[in-house]
Amino acid sequence: MIAPPALKKIKEIVGSENFLDSPESLIAYSYDATAIKPQLPVAVVRPSTAEQISRILTLANEERFPVVPRGSGTGLSGGALPVEDSIVLLTNHWNRIIEIDRENMAVWVQPGVITAHLHQAVERIGFMYPPDPGSSSICTLGGNVAENSGGLRGLNYGVTKNYVLGLEVVLPTGEILHTGGKSVKDVAGYNLKDVLIGSEGTLGVFTKILLKIIPQPQTYKTLLAFYSSVEDAARAVSAIIAAKITPAMLEFLDQVTIRCVEDYTHLGLPTDAEAMLLIEVDGRRSVVDEDAALIIEI
Repeated sequence: MIAPPALKKIKEIVGSENFLDSPESLIAYSYDATAIKPQLPVAVVRPSTAEQISRILTLANEERFPVVPRGSGTGLSGGALPVEDSIVLLTNHWNRIIEIDRENMAVWVQPGVITAHLHQAVERIGFMYPPDPGSSSICTLGGNVAENSGGLRGLNYGVTKNYVLGLEVVLPTGEILHTGGKSVKDVAGYNLKDVLIGSEGTLGVFTKILLKIIPQPQTYKTLLAFYSSVEDAARAVSAIIAAKITPAMLEFLDQVTIRCVEDYTHLGLPTDAEAMLLIEVDGRRSVVDEDAALIIEI
């Protein structure tokens, strides 16, 4: 149980307007997108600076109570779920794109920036941020880093860890750590950022994130292929990779998924197909045309 004096101190740190302990607030933050049983936190806090987070975590370390960082709560691993006698610490209100550095192809963001908002911001200037989780319209970049999120473009472009250049993070002790930087070959010292990526909030709270962006491809083509068996679809995937083609997207859907998609979208998908591949190739126009033609042959 968290001692009342500790709760009072947390309220003083963040301000009473940023300390939520009403029954509605506790219920709202007692669950995430998983099917795991909800757990009511003791309180929910909205800190406004890294220094406030540092003071909260220092106090938590001293008083031995858990703090659970939370972005949008869209994760499917339970990383944002409160545990018994815990404080939920929100970061989704930290939603500013701090800097877009075209020359170094890097962006500084706060952890509460919605992933799709970053996509839109960099695409307007001819760049792209490849990781595209299924919940990108509502999930936050801090959550993406905490979960090492991927997406449909993972086969060719990789996942979140491939685009994190640096982090500012508050450790459980309250120390504020800066790791990484804009250098492409940044090999000095311990590679701490890769330890923190995918840690689901267990090793610290991200307060600033430095991400790599890349130039947009010249063009792309999207292909759909339908199969009478799952095995045929699997063999097609192997054949595509063996032909030295790495699609930007290569997604497999079984019959159950095809029918669910068709019921929702009414696109005219053949619901009797046993499997489907969603394939996208991108790059220079000549390469895209050649790769698409080879895939169609396969």
